[in-house]
Amino acid sequence: MTTNNMNAVSTRHRRDALAQRDWAANDPTGFQKLKPEQQTALVDWIRAVLVPAKKVFRRNSYGMKHDFDHEPDGFYVYNGAFKGAMLAAGFHPVDESDLNWRFRVKPACELARWEQRQRRVYGRGWLVRNRWREKGYEVLEGTQWLRAQEHSRACQREHRPRVVVLRAKYLAQVVLDTEPSGHRLTREAVAAVLAVFAEFDPKGRHSYVINEQLAVIRRVPVWRAEEVASALLKIAQGCAAAASNGTSASAIDSEKRGASTV
Repeated sequence: MTTNNMNAVSTRHRRDALAQRDWAANDPTGFQKLKPEQQTALVDWIRAVLVPAKKVFRRNSYGMKHDFDHEPDGFYVYNGAFKGAMLAAGFHPVDESDLNWRFRVKPACELARWEQRQRRVYGRGWLVRNRWREKGYEVLEGTQWLRAQEHSRACQREHRPRVVVLRAKYLAQVVLDTEPSGHRLTREAVAAVLAVFAEFDPKGRHSYVINEQLAVIRRVPVWRAEEVASALLKIAQGCAAAASNGTSASAIDSEKRGASTV
């Protein structure tokens, strides 16, 4: 075999090897090769950041897998593994013959301008997990009414207090509503809420508590608004836990009284 023929064969082998690796990297069955905890993390993220839509999403599987990699708890996966994860999450491609799959989905959480600046991602379509959900409250701008509605619906479904920070450029309004959780604030909790408010509104001109359910404070410095939201959430959760324990104790006492009369 001449030198030219040997070089041609070697080149063909390298091309075949590259094609094989490329096929493996884009094969959806690559999802099954991930560790079980990685599979769970990836599918959970997809379900958290995407919702079904009528239109085809502008970002394809290759772009979305990089969004996942950029998350604080994300990690690198091949395009094929991500495609398999999308199938596992219940999303099917528009055309399976495409190298990079596209789907009829949209972001579950659109970033506001200030969030884009904070995360250093710009433009529409970025996929990120709603980090406010883990904190138990939502931080919004006044124009994000769709996210505000979704947050309210989620609180109703999950029977948890609704805590929202409505921020402007320099000041914010913080709202606590215990109605979705099905309980009222105790006297001690109301006093604790007013104590939090007093630091920012000592004369009580920009804050109030109504019916032991709705607490609002305006004109909080935006850089301290989350601190207030976290404090209000903690107070509300303490009330809910106390109410739950009280209900359980009452039920036990009723059972004991019923048993003693038999």
